[in-house]
Amino acid sequence: MDSTEHEEAKEKQPQLESTAKSSSSPLLVRSLVMVFLIVLLIGIYFQRSPKPDPPENSFKDDLQKLALAYHEFHRIRKYSPADMEELQNFLNNPPPAPKSNSIVPPDPVSVVLVPDSIVEMIRDGRIKVIWGAVLTDSGLENDKFLLAYRSDIAMNGGFALTAAGRALELTADAFKKYPLISVETANIDETKTKLKVPESEKKE
Repeated sequence: MDSTEHEEAKEKQPQLESTAKSSSSPLLVRSLVMVFLIVLLIGIYFQRSPKPDPPENSFKDDLQKLALAYHEFHRIRKYSPADMEELQNFLNNPPPAPKSNSIVPPDPVSVVLVPDSIVEMIRDGRIKVIWGAVLTDSGLENDKFLLAYRSDIAMNGGFALTAAGRALELTADAFKKYPLISVETANIDETKTKLKVPESEKKE
């Protein structure tokens, strides 16, 4: 190889390197775009996919918060909420504490927020709540009845809430033996508690 050919080879080498670099740049851009699209699609999928039930320990605590909110509504209004919307409206707009005519000040309104996970489960039917229940002043009496429970508890067992506000885990058979509390009203002034037999126990 003479000197002329050697110089031409040196000139061609940088040209080949620049060509290789320029061809790899669009490939790198396309790869980054693909990665971005995949991440975006995964994010959209997880946002739209149904949210799983909360862990059991958390679910038990959250269920008891529902009971506290329910009882606070009953304490102030002297009747039970008719639905989740009425309960939430009360929690979002608590009434002022009643005026006291004695030395002892009245108890302030205690706002207990119901977790969003519980609200969602109530609205989509995964938790059944006995709305409008007549509660007594006796915690022992209220504890004999169920106020809320998992919708699949009659088949799979699970957590339930007594009318006293106690969350407990029941087997399917134990749930079927536990009475539900509900209300039978003739008019606004005449209310009485009655036992409601679970659907699974009703005889044809």
